[in-house]
Amino acid sequence: MAVETIYLQDVLKQMRTLGADGRAVPFSISVRTFQRFSKTGGALKKWDRAKLVMKEENPNADSVLSLRVKPKRRTLFKKNPDHYENKTRNIRIIPQGDIKKINIRLIISFNGKKVIY
Repeated sequence: MAVETIYLQDVLKQMRTLGADGRAVPFSISVRTFQRFSKTGGALKKWDRAKLVMKEENPNADSVLSLRVKPKRRTLFKKNPDHYENKTRNIRIIPQGDIKKINIRLIISFNGKKVIY
């Protein structure tokens, strides 16, 4: 029985694809955990519906409500996560809405296909 495989570079391309509505496309993914500093981990995390966190347009930008609400001023400066240098990505778990940071080298499967490098 042959197992379907997919290259990591193809996984990253598919994660970045947008749907017809201009939003990120959901996917299933399983990832190993690892804590770099304590050298511990290895638990397998699997999510059936997740999507890549990216800057998306506000779907209600032209609504009357958005014209009434004054946007909040950002007072805190956020640190640049530098995902490409650190080989990490942020994904949003769809049912809960939680955001998880994953290491791309620890992706085991993507949409039911085994990830190879």
